[in-house]
Amino acid sequence: MPERTAGSAVRKLRAVARRRWVRATVTVLVLALCSGFLLRSFARDRAATGAALGELGPLLPLALVPAVAGLWLTALSWREPLQALAVPMSRASAVRIFAAGQLGKYVPGVMWSIVLQTRLAAASGITVLHFTAAFGVYAAVSLSTGAALGLPALARYAHGDGAAVLAAALAPPALLLLPRLLTATVRLLTAVPALARRLAPVPYAALRRSVWLCALSWVVTGVHLWFFAVALGADPLDALLPCLAGFAVATSLASVVVVVPDGLGVREALLAVSLASVLPAPEAAVAAAASRLVLAVADVLAFGYGSVAARGAGRPLGRGPSRSPQPSSEPDTQYTS
Repeated sequence: MPERTAGSAVRKLRAVARRRWVRATVTVLVLALCSGFLLRSFARDRAATGAALGELGPLLPLALVPAVAGLWLTALSWREPLQALAVPMSRASAVRIFAAGQLGKYVPGVMWSIVLQTRLAAASGITVLHFTAAFGVYAAVSLSTGAALGLPALARYAHGDGAAVLAAALAPPALLLLPRLLTATVRLLTAVPALARRLAPVPYAALRRSVWLCALSWVVTGVHLWFFAVALGADPLDALLPCLAGFAVATSLASVVVVVPDGLGVREALLAVSLASVLPAPEAAVAAAASRLVLAVADVLAFGYGSVAARGAGRPLGRGPSRSPQPSSEPDTQYTS
């Protein structure tokens, strides 16, 4: 009897959660909460934010273009392992779910992003197992591609231009090998019974697409920082490596610092160090502060677009029947590019 009562209550809650006004209310509350934390974050460093707006204000709308494009590519990279394990997803749906997690990262505590994304994914029939497995795979893809592309910036800082050129030459082969390494790693981890219940093999082709989309997203997003550096006086050619590679490594390292929202302060410090090779320290700090502002606006715009597009289409976030994950034994045997 208690089990039936609990089951009935769960069904009623699900029915309420599916109502349009409930979803709209939750969306507004999430946006309000995250906006409050964003404003609080910028208020902590009003001087740097004011300087960034004053010197780079006219350039901010232009910098939004690569920032939004890079976020779109990141969402598509995140979508690959998820839809390979669960259900096909439209681009707008992927952007909406991914951007919800991007907004959640501004709230202290790493679990907010996961909870927001899990709730939205569940509405389209994606199980917690599939979501957590795909989330783990994408996190590995993001960190490893960021490291591969960011290594030239670290090499230049530690050993000079020659080491940076060598590291840049090694980045493409590393990206080619990365899908195979990730596939092998997941297979080894699923051999452990405690982990097998939380992981699922992702087809090789989906991993390959995810890796290259993520690598492209790092480069495209980093262009917004290059705009700022050039506007502040940096040589356009000299600024490419500190901006593109520096952005990748700074964001990757800051993402693992979960004690502050979105690596607040960590990414800016790392970016300022990278940009100091082509800009005076004050201008480097201004560019880093402007970067945070632009990326925050891009997160909000992407979430707004995904929400409007998904509702306008009049269908659930996911499309197509759910399917069980199937391990990949050879490259491209199930999914083709």
